[in-house]
Amino acid sequence: MNCDNDWKLTPTSFEYFDGKVDCILCIDETGTPSLKNYNQNNIWFSMTGILIEGDAGFSIIEDLMDIKRKYWNDATFKGKRVIFHSREYRKKIGPFNPKFVDNKVLENDLYNLLAESDFKIITSGINKNYLAKSYSNPYAIYWFSLLFVVERFALYLEKNNKKGAIVLESRGRKEDKGLLESIIPNIEKGTEFVSDKACSHIKGIYFNRKRTIDNKQSYPFLEIADMIGYAMHNKISQNIESNLYNIIKNKIYNYPNINGYGLKIFNRK
Repeated sequence: MNCDNDWKLTPTSFEYFDGKVDCILCIDETGTPSLKNYNQNNIWFSMTGILIEGDAGFSIIEDLMDIKRKYWNDATFKGKRVIFHSREYRKKIGPFNPKFVDNKVLENDLYNLLAESDFKIITSGINKNYLAKSYSNPYAIYWFSLLFVVERFALYLEKNNKKGAIVLESRGRKEDKGLLESIIPNIEKGTEFVSDKACSHIKGIYFNRKRTIDNKQSYPFLEIADMIGYAMHNKISQNIESNLYNIIKNKIYNYPNINGYGLKIFNRK
């Protein structure tokens, strides 16, 4: 992290815990954040954040890297650092092609890591039908979904007297800058439902790619958010409780009383 307020000036990446925050919330999305030409197959958009404390974070990085080194030479595939990406993983393509890896054994190792790792989950889901019917001029879906997650993260930080930062997957310089400018007022002034005092515990919003520019490193927390986000999305949109969901559901913040804490749904109508 750079100087305390540099993150407000331009989209910046989060590289490591440096003592300025106690925890980070790494967020990935599932679905398409648009009301244009959507159908009943993609009426849901969700965001899932993985809330990780500093000490636990170091362990998660090492454990995930151990898995990568176990299955791929130098944790790389075709000259790039292997990343756990839900789509490639589910479709068994790229580094997850059965020609290169035993997926059943890999899945067992990965799920054991996720079950044993210390993190919490905060997820939001938006029903596009409900959003369109609720507002004559609906909020931007990505921003609205992020706001739900930010509010719950802020309340968690205030309750536990901690400082935190948010890490989003970069969607491009222009998109990142627009989102940053739109969300900063909510961090500085609070939201309709969460006070500025609570939001002041958030000390930065950062934007990271899946890999570094040289393709030699990745950001494991975003990879985990990606993998878990798909399981959470299926639970929200279709009430599907996959094996992965059942492994990690007790990590949803304030489980089993998750509604309004680790889960915000807008709305099921």
